[in-house]
Amino acid sequence: MVAVAVRLWPVERIPRGAIVAGGFLAAYAVWTGLSLIWSDSAEQSFNEADRVVLYLTVFGLAVLAPGRMYRRWMDGMAAGIAAVGIVALVSRLFPHLFGQTETLAQLFPAAQRRLSFPVDYWNGLATFMALGLPLLLHAAATLRNSALRGLALAPVPVLVSVIYLSSSRGGSLAALFAVIVFFLLTSRRWAVLGAISVGAAASALALFVFSRRPELVDHPLDSALAEDQGRSAAVWLVLICVGAGVVYGMSSRFLRSPGPLPRALTAGIAILAVAAIAVGIAAAHPVQRFQDFKQTPANLNESIHTHLLSGSSNGRWQLWTAAVDEFKEEPVHGEGAGSYEAWWAQHGELSFFVRDAHSLYVEALGELGVVGLVFLLGFFVTSVAVGASRLLGEEDEQRAAVAALLAVAAGYLLEAGIDWMWELTAVSVVAMVAFGLLTGPSTIPPTPFAVERRRRPLVGALAVLVALALIVAEGIPLLATMSIRHSQDAAAANDTKKALDDALAAKSIQPWAASPYLQIALVREQAGQLPEARAAIAQAIERDPVDWRLWLVQARLETKSGLIEQARESLERGRELNPRSPLLSAE
Repeated sequence: MVAVAVRLWPVERIPRGAIVAGGFLAAYAVWTGLSLIWSDSAEQSFNEADRVVLYLTVFGLAVLAPGRMYRRWMDGMAAGIAAVGIVALVSRLFPHLFGQTETLAQLFPAAQRRLSFPVDYWNGLATFMALGLPLLLHAAATLRNSALRGLALAPVPVLVSVIYLSSSRGGSLAALFAVIVFFLLTSRRWAVLGAISVGAAASALALFVFSRRPELVDHPLDSALAEDQGRSAAVWLVLICVGAGVVYGMSSRFLRSPGPLPRALTAGIAILAVAAIAVGIAAAHPVQRFQDFKQTPANLNESIHTHLLSGSSNGRWQLWTAAVDEFKEEPVHGEGAGSYEAWWAQHGELSFFVRDAHSLYVEALGELGVVGLVFLLGFFVTSVAVGASRLLGEEDEQRAAVAALLAVAAGYLLEAGIDWMWELTAVSVVAMVAFGLLTGPSTIPPTPFAVERRRRPLVGALAVLVALALIVAEGIPLLATMSIRHSQDAAAANDTKKALDDALAAKSIQPWAASPYLQIALVREQAGQLPEARAAIAQAIERDPVDWRLWLVQARLETKSGLIEQARESLERGRELNPRSPLLSAE
């Protein structure tokens, strides 16, 4: 915004569609921020509002991209996602190269099998790869140099392998959906069909390589056999990727015609696709699958292959049902942004801990009510509708880019509905850039007449102030969290003074938040200062009265202080807020 204000960043006229879409997202950010008024946790609501503001600014940045700049944005994201995919795959083939933590594996034993690094969530990593596929296919189909086209296709087997090793059904579905959408919408179907065919064949070979190495796939710890299988798999994957790039690069020159496929061929492909889908649905026994989907999860430690074919929802049905129940309590404005975690702990059906409803749409409905959901859907629908209208443009290259961006949007919107992709910033930022390019001037053919803009110093100064305010807003929870982590590290090292100083610093940065006061209470407890610790935990509870963990800490402090009756009341309140917790139900 500063660069725009001082005219270092050229700005074109912002299309009306971008203004409407941005207006919906801005309204969603404001509504999320207003939920601090009725939310039980101002800290959670502020953090959620901060997240939406971040996405709004990323969307705005892409909207401000000058005309014809979409190619650089798209190829840059494709290259970045491919690089992350290579890093993820190398971390599985050569685990000693990366110092990965065991925290995720301690919380979820299945994480030892499913590839999660470096996103630290297997479904998030798979979705990140899925969003990269249409971008790579777009580059492979539209770059003018055959060597570059082959280079763009070469990482496709890597991305597919990462999706497989993550054992993500949602990521697999998003990848398939995005590729199909891109193929159906692009004008360069010959080139895209060739890229998909070569990429699919190479990916099938890569998956065959992994299927012959069960120790590497299902037991990626530190066994000598898994390491040996990782080295041999790496050699094969390099050969497959290079081969795919060479084959497509050499053959792509014969697929450069931007014309549509013959109607007979297009109809044949459509008939085959519909028939395959119909047969697949019939063979899957959809009624039984839906019943299995609603069942309580029984086995969360399945093998990679078994999990991919499983019909279990891993508790998603129960999570979604709880979000709908939360909506019924306050249908207009919801319980407040970030409230689902506490609602689930008190009202959910299953005993495991979750923070999100694993669906952006039902979570928004529960936390922010009908008003919040309307704003959110307004942003998505407007962005997709504006992008779809640009498919009618006359310029072939621009239509191919719009098709790829719509495919990215389709994959993201699908996964956002069945998982917590909204909270995974790396994934959502890719989608926000796609929405911004779809609605901004970058994907509009340039007009023959430039429009001279008047200089408005006051508007520029206001833009600078807004930019600085947004930076400060984004930095508040970040700096507070860093101070709390420094305090925790100091407490672990028995440096009580530094631990207390860092905790007090977090409180001064985010005084409305409960977490700094909780950390102060824990440090005071460690130092034996029980009255001060009880005062701090009381402040934390005042700021977040529905967090059962705060009541548990208060019960412990009251017990140590000899306040047994008060401790019983605090413990009982904690049980009310989390009745299924094995910790709180123990005698």
